Amino acid sequence: MNVLTNCRPSKVSAHKLVEELILQAGRGQIISVKETIAAVRRDGPHLVESDCALVELIVEIAPAFGLFVGFDLRE
Repeated sequence: MNVLTNCRPSKVSAHKLVEELILQAGRGQIISVKETIAAVRRDGPHLVESDCALVELIVEIAPAFGLFVGFDLRE
């Protein structure tokens, strides 16, 4: 019996992680920068991108999928 426990490569890119997280939201929703960065850090501990680089990815990717970006890092 062949059971796949994890289909994602072990060292996925920051861009791919951000995209996966954004795709979980519905069109027209607000994506929390704070929560997205925390999820990327949790799911990609090997990543070396700074928080600023991750914010840039979020701002680049979210609007392409019809989502808004909530800049809540200071909350």
